Amino acid sequence: MHYAVKDFLQTRLRLEISEEKSKVVNLKKNSSEFLGFRLKAHLKRTKRRTLYVVRSHMTKKAIENAQTKLKQSVKAIQKHQSVENVWQFNMVIMGIQNYYSAASHITKDLNELSNRLNKVLNNRLKEMRTEATFQNFTKSLQKRYNGYECKLYKIKEMVLVPIHAQRCKVNLNFSQTICNYTTVGREKVHQSLRAINKQTFTYVMKQFIPSRSIEYNDNRISRFIAQYGKCAVTGIELSPNDWHCHHKTPYHLTKDDSYGNLTILHESVHRLIHMKNHEKIEVLLNALKLDTKQLQKLNKLRVQCLNETI
Repeated sequence: MHYAVKDFLQTRLRLEISEEKSKVVNLKKNSSEFLGFRLKAHLKRTKRRTLYVVRSHMTKKAIENAQTKLKQSVKAIQKHQSVENVWQFNMVIMGIQNYYSAASHITKDLNELSNRLNKVLNNRLKEMRTEATFQNFTKSLQKRYNGYECKLYKIKEMVLVPIHAQRCKVNLNFSQTICNYTTVGREKVHQSLRAINKQTFTYVMKQFIPSRSIEYNDNRISRFIAQYGKCAVTGIELSPNDWHCHHKTPYHLTKDDSYGNLTILHESVHRLIHMKNHEKIEVLLNALKLDTKQLQKLNKLRVQCLNETI
């Protein structure tokens, strides 16, 4: 079977096969590794029948790579004690948690990773970190880590997120008709994904604005994800160079950085909301060519900013 599949992929699809990564494995006897996951079938007996259930872990190499990345982030914090570096440390942890959340034993693996890094965190950061409480988390992080009890620390008023705090996310309702190789399958992929531009999303995640609050930096990411990386007025997909985060009610009036007071806009739309010069407004309107619904959304935001409607 292995040779038949290999021949088909090479002859018909012109795809190169990695001898090191390609093999046939009896999962009942041996484990198999795939994209950082280690899989093995284990016997499970019930009253009615006997069956096998797959248990999945992070591979040893994946744990070692994660450990190396986190050590580098810890060293960066030690070298330069700043909110930006703490932010990057948290982004690395949450990236690892999100990617490996499909593993059935992810909590066990992350506990091992946490234990490996405890000494590094203690030796390098003990003099600059202070104890924190769950309430020191931003609201979105409180929602993410609700239910986990562990000792928390903060640096520059930003809490270091717990490494172990990730439960397995069961992937249900998988449709076998979803496929990249059929017309129907591709349509289902596009309908279900509503994908965010990866380049823009990576830029948003990594960018930290020191002059703004931690709450603002955190909530603008949540808002960007909720809008699928698209402008709230025009609905167009945003790029790293033209996305802006807007306060619905002016910040100077309320100092409100909450999730509900933020929205993601195209840079030109953002300027149009705050603009008061009628000639410049006309030029920008002609360039954007907003329809009736889009203009209504724009005017609603202008009124919230205490500007007159267009």
